[in-house]
Amino acid sequence: MVPGVLEVTIVEGRSLKNCDFFGENDAYVEVYTEKKYKQRTRTIKNSNNPVWNEQLRFNIHKGDDTIHFDVYDNDFIGRDTIGKCKIRLKQIFDDGEFDQWIKLPTHFGLSSRGEIHVMMTFTPD
Repeated sequence: MVPGVLEVTIVEGRSLKNCDFFGENDAYVEVYTEKKYKQRTRTIKNSNNPVWNEQLRFNIHKGDDTIHFDVYDNDFIGRDTIGKCKIRLKQIFDDGEFDQWIKLPTHFGLSSRGEIHVMMTFTPD
């Protein structure tokens, strides 16, 4: 893969699976190419259809081939996983951009735990 800068915009979520007994999710998204370097959005309280509109920047290095999105419900103690997904970076490298709703599949992929709207652009060094 070609080194460069990947700009990721976490636009919004919709129909996120509710993890709370009372009220709705306090949702945020962690984004990473490597587990040791994660970035995250702010927490949107009490919404299963949160709007973040947050931009994150990643330096892409040789060997980076996947970007991960982990969506969580922030709780008073700890957090619950709403859903996880990943995108192969080759798609963004080839097209230069990405603008899609990404499903958060269940463990067996038979249903969805909601989806997030993600936009990305890649600028090679």
